[in-house]
Amino acid sequence: MKSIGSNNTVVGAYQRMAISEVGGAKPQARVEPGAQEPAPRAAQVSISNQARELSQSSEGDIDVKKVNALKSAIQAGTFHVDAHAVATRLLDHSA
Repeated sequence: MKSIGSNNTVVGAYQRMAISEVGGAKPQARVEPGAQEPAPRAAQVSISNQARELSQSSEGDIDVKKVNALKSAIQAGTFHVDAHAVATRLLDHSA
């Protein structure tokens, strides 16, 4: 019966992998119970005057009945997208 010793290259490689550190991983810092983590920095956002004007001017262009009908169809699972029509319009507007 043949024994598997430490001079077997496959076993030796496996053993080296099993005890080596994982590529640059660092242990996670411990958080004491009841300690608060620092709050993430808030992002700053600015809206241009042009964007404000666009948002105000387009309110009258919304067909509320159509929007509600689409919402209902989506919720009911009966709304289907015509992929051919979408692709055609995308190609028409890309030129």
